[in-house]
Amino acid sequence: MVRRIQIQLLLMQRCGIKDLSIKFLGSFKMNEVTGCEVEQEESFGFPKHLLDKSTKEKINYFKKYTVAHPLLTEAYNKFIDNIFNPSNRSIQFLYGPSGVGKTTIYKKVQSTIIERMMPVLEMDKGVIPYAALEAVASDTGIFDWKDFYIRLLEEFREIAINNKIDYDALRERDGLPKTKAQDPNRKFRIAVESTLKNRRPIVLLIDEAQHMMKMANGRRLRSQMDTIKSMASLSNTPIVLIGTYELLQFTNLSGQLSRRSDDVHFQRYRMDNPEHMDWFESSLYMFQKNMPLKSEPDLVGNTDFFYERCIGCIGTLKDWLTKTLEMGLLKGNESLTMDDFREYALSLDQCIKMAREATEGEAKLLDSNEKRTRLYNLLMANTLPVEENEEGEKSSTAQGKKDKKTNGKGKSKNPKPGNRKPTRDATGWSTGETKAESDADAV
Repeated sequence: MVRRIQIQLLLMQRCGIKDLSIKFLGSFKMNEVTGCEVEQEESFGFPKHLLDKSTKEKINYFKKYTVAHPLLTEAYNKFIDNIFNPSNRSIQFLYGPSGVGKTTIYKKVQSTIIERMMPVLEMDKGVIPYAALEAVASDTGIFDWKDFYIRLLEEFREIAINNKIDYDALRERDGLPKTKAQDPNRKFRIAVESTLKNRRPIVLLIDEAQHMMKMANGRRLRSQMDTIKSMASLSNTPIVLIGTYELLQFTNLSGQLSRRSDDVHFQRYRMDNPEHMDWFESSLYMFQKNMPLKSEPDLVGNTDFFYERCIGCIGTLKDWLTKTLEMGLLKGNESLTMDDFREYALSLDQCIKMAREATEGEAKLLDSNEKRTRLYNLLMANTLPVEENEEGEKSSTAQGKKDKKTNGKGKSKNPKPGNRKPTRDATGWSTGETKAESDADAV
């Protein structure tokens, strides 16, 4: 397998054919590397003169180096097609396991949008090609929409953010405010919608979007998603949510959302798929050839170990290799051994946790016979189905509690405090009591 990869790479380099590698040149520019563009020898995948450079330059080279492996390319192509051809899909999702490389696509998409929109940008200087930011996890455990709006306005370089005014709330009708309770986020939300309309970005990219699912007790996921849908609709800007498998709870909240959204699954390399393992080994070999060391480490000879400690996620693998290379170069090593890689590898407990989360997310995406049978039953049934998602469970529970509190006539058994029960009060003399006895009691 290794020899076949070596022969293919040598033939591609000698013929001037683009290889499988991609090199980052800054945050927004990414160029493909060919065998004729850089000074290379057959024994090195990196420029030979890099060996004479400083440790910092060597580390930066490897940090910026990225392998365009097949699963990355597949997810990226689907993702970029959805962005430039959204149709009526106002919400789009990109999800996958942690460490699979979603941030790589997030950065590459930004540079691609600029390249494709360059003619428009030259004609209209007021257009901003895209908006991109990370959904920050709140310290309180509840997603902070105000902080999100402010960060988004800062991304647009909006001025006087803290001085925004909600003019609708200032208008009065019959001497009373138009809104009973002023929403503190309203002025920022209106400012965001106005900015998106005027700047006309092709898309709003939100990384780590699973943080937006954090909510207060009793607040449902549907309300969070409704806010995102309203922002996309009112601003006429498609919104892309990028995150882990936790986003799957967003995708199936309602039939309307399912119809108006596109999903892209960026999967990891699976051990039970022989083709996946070949692709993983090829990616590992590309990293091996591009480590700026005088003596090349043997990564491919230990493919099983490297797969085990990254569970098939290339992003996790790259971070691990970068950490090991950086520490080795700082120690003055000219090569790396397996002991060096074992020292900075994830623990087995960490890998088990990552693998469990990945397999649980993948299981939710499988089309099983049970799901197909359930669909046919719903299509043929005349009764309303029972909701099985989190939203449905909460609704059913709330309805059950409501039914318990009401009697057969639909009236509440426990009235509000201060309200008397609808019973008759006694009037006149009680049964068997004479007027004389009543007068005596009065005296």
